[in-house]
Amino acid sequence: MDNQKKITIYDIAKEAGVSASQVSRAISGKGYVSEENKEKIQALIKKYNYRPNAVARNLQKGRSNTVGFLIPHIYQEYFPHVYSSFERVMTERGYVTVVFNGKSTPQDEIRNLHLLEDLRVDAAVIIGGSLDYADWEERKDYVQAVRNLNKKLPCVLGNERAGLLNCSGVFSDIDKGAEEIAKHLASKGHKTMGILGGFRSVNPSFRLQESLKHFGREYGLEFREEWQVFSSYNTGEGAVAMRTLLKRNKELPTAICCINDEIAVGAMGVALDAGLKIPEDVAFTGYDGVMLSQEFRPQLTTVQMDFETMGRRLAALVINSIEGDKTVTDIAVEPWLEIRQST
Repeated sequence: MDNQKKITIYDIAKEAGVSASQVSRAISGKGYVSEENKEKIQALIKKYNYRPNAVARNLQKGRSNTVGFLIPHIYQEYFPHVYSSFERVMTERGYVTVVFNGKSTPQDEIRNLHLLEDLRVDAAVIIGGSLDYADWEERKDYVQAVRNLNKKLPCVLGNERAGLLNCSGVFSDIDKGAEEIAKHLASKGHKTMGILGGFRSVNPSFRLQESLKHFGREYGLEFREEWQVFSSYNTGEGAVAMRTLLKRNKELPTAICCINDEIAVGAMGVALDAGLKIPEDVAFTGYDGVMLSQEFRPQLTTVQMDFETMGRRLAALVINSIEGDKTVTDIAVEPWLEIRQST
């Protein structure tokens, strides 16, 4: 037999002079195989370094032992942190996790949703991207693709609106994080606050912006519309937002709440270049708790999202759904405030 050929269970059976079912029983250890035949089969397995096709074997059982994990892009720390925790649990339970990058475009996200079905994964986790946009009614193709996929295999979403799609969801408690920020700033004697970053069209951003304003009022922090600058989510956009705030206002708020840590770091760099002292002249807060918040100087006070718990809760919901639990469950994971030099 040619050693370069891909060896199959049928090749092993033919050379051993037994049926393929006997080879299968010898490999699995389930069912009767005579000692003589078992020895011949094991010798041939060793000779050809034969490895059973796990995917094919699992598909025969109605499962692939594979789970899809969809993210909108790969350049922010948030998604890898959640994925790492999720993947660790799934590996321990014998599952392979495949990551799909949606490239922040609905077309690529929809293509990935269709690919998940074609690959016959057992379940899917979907985080961010089109799920986070407020205008769901304008993204009918994407929403319908998620609904269709969820009818064929369990989908668990990293989104607080997962129930609207009849999916279970895991998400960070935005109101808890916003209140912790407002309470801390008030305790430091601040009376005014601004907000940088994010768009109204992105639901988590909008929710955080509105929650910051709400709890700011609760804790006596004045907010003015001219102290808010909308932008995207990276350090470069944070720098642009801070320049806009400085150009627009002669009077600055004493505290600036940024929609994520990257925005905060970009904004703080501009503030320092402009001669402002942090936190003496202006304090900054971030959100997410990625490594960047500790690496910049001064270190950033931020809301630390519990990535570990989020990943484990997503994994638990996925495993439960694969095992037949049809319950739609929403799980809010509480963040906490990491107080550092920027306040």
